[in-house]
Amino acid sequence: MNAIRLGLVASMLFLAGCGDDAVREPENQEGVTSQVETIPVSVRFEDNPTAEALQDRLPLTLSMQDLHQNEKYFYFDEPFPTNPERVGSIRAGDVMLYGDDCLVLFYEDVETSYAYTRIGRVENFTTLAPLLGSGTVELTFQN
Repeated sequence: MNAIRLGLVASMLFLAGCGDDAVREPENQEGVTSQVETIPVSVRFEDNPTAEALQDRLPLTLSMQDLHQNEKYFYFDEPFPTNPERVGSIRAGDVMLYGDDCLVLFYEDVETSYAYTRIGRVENFTTLAPLLGSGTVELTFQN
């Protein structure tokens, strides 16, 4: 099991996802610098109620399981506000909510017909990708 620390500074900036092959930039352009193990990672959050609700729950340490060798997920006990949309294309580094209680971090690009609520995007994701692979990882989200 990889131990991964992902610190999210509580400034709201999240992914404004992709419905086609192009990655949209988040509406709020302010960057957040975080750290995964010793690797600095920049995160952008969407400016929406889902992202705000996640940040209200910080700090969090989540044991995220692997699914389909392309995503890590964690089910919360309490639901989040949602605004699901059929996103079509998902890119590595996208952070989304499936349903109203499942946080998903994608580490591979994928085409999907499922609906997700956008939460954010890990920028410079290529530095993080090698740490995710298969298996369960522990991610810590903190202010």
